[in-house]
Amino acid sequence: MLDDLDNSALDELPFGVVCLDESLQVVRFNRTEAERAGIQQWRAIGRKFFADIAPGPANRALAEHVAAFASAPRTQMAVSHTFYRRTGADPTTIELSHGRDPRRVYLAIRHH
Repeated sequence: MLDDLDNSALDELPFGVVCLDESLQVVRFNRTEAERAGIQQWRAIGRKFFADIAPGPANRALAEHVAAFASAPRTQMAVSHTFYRRTGADPTTIELSHGRDPRRVYLAIRHH
């Protein structure tokens, strides 16, 4: 479970990790995702993920999946998604899971 890892251990993972609270605000953001997204970790914490970090109509469907998952706890769910960044299209598979606190949702972002 990603909740069991401290921030140093999260930073060592080869895939991006974002943890969101019930308002879809960033609680945790690992180094891999910070480098991929082009934002410093400390700047991501406390910001609304879909408004400030990954805004735009291309991410609306992902936001809907995350909100639905957050409101109806499941053990895990995978979503295929393409982020559009300044460097181009970034296809991913995102595994959604809950932390110990079911109001927290983890996004494990694996880039193809």
